[in-house]
Amino acid sequence: MANLKSSKKRALIAEQRNIVNSQKRSAMRNQVKKCNTAIAASDENKETILNKTISVIDKMAQKGIIHTKTAGRKISRLQKKFNVQ
Repeated sequence: MANLKSSKKRALIAEQRNIVNSQKRSAMRNQVKKCNTAIAASDENKETILNKTISVIDKMAQKGIIHTKTAGRKISRLQKKFNVQ
């Protein structure tokens, strides 16, 4: 455990950020699953769902929650599935 006041504060902030980032990462995963099911079911509005999913993934990469290359890979795979269907 931290001894100094500043290091205690940093540990507390890191813990709070970890919780927030976990929630955002989970929301992103749920959006990706929603997009995959829409593509598989040939939903009418699958293109709008795909665009929203790409936007969510890009935002996560911009905020540093996921790596930029991870975001690019996820987007590429989603677009490939979309174009095949």
